[in-house]
Amino acid sequence: MTASKAIPRQRPGTDKLCYLFLVFLTGCLVGWIYEEIFYWITEGMLRNRGVLYGPWLPIYGVGALGIYAMKPVKKHPLLLFLLCIGISGAVEYAIGYGALRLLGIRLWDYRGLFWNLDGIICLRSVLSFGVMGLVFHYLLEPMGQRIYHRIPPRRIHAGCLMILCVFALDCVLSALYRTPITY
Repeated sequence: MTASKAIPRQRPGTDKLCYLFLVFLTGCLVGWIYEEIFYWITEGMLRNRGVLYGPWLPIYGVGALGIYAMKPVKKHPLLLFLLCIGISGAVEYAIGYGALRLLGIRLWDYRGLFWNLDGIICLRSVLSFGVMGLVFHYLLEPMGQRIYHRIPPRRIHAGCLMILCVFALDCVLSALYRTPITY
């Protein structure tokens, strides 16, 4: 008798929501780390550039969900790369434009960079997001999915609920008391 490979159990809607929430949070955290490292190298200092107190940038989480939605084209790397560029560029432009027009704040400024659009998006940023989208699809998401399926659903649900509470509290406190870095 041969040993059969364990087949992952089907997970109900709550599990899918938790998984998507974790994709969102992973994007938020990876984006925060990326920004901290990038600006530490370019400006020589660490400071929380986000709009929240915690180590997460929601714009990257939204982008991660958009990039995750491109999973059906994973077998076509060039198309996936281009879609990741388009999605992340659209997310970045929409949020940057909205912050500028609705709130009167510029959260980042690409005005001096090559091929920028209103200083909100530029070639460097969308190319970086395209590369990060490929890393996400071919490396991070498969690893994350394997880890996710090893954890009992009750623990996943409890962990997601705790993190959601902390994230929501951070959103409220940041809206009330935090002044984001602006340009």
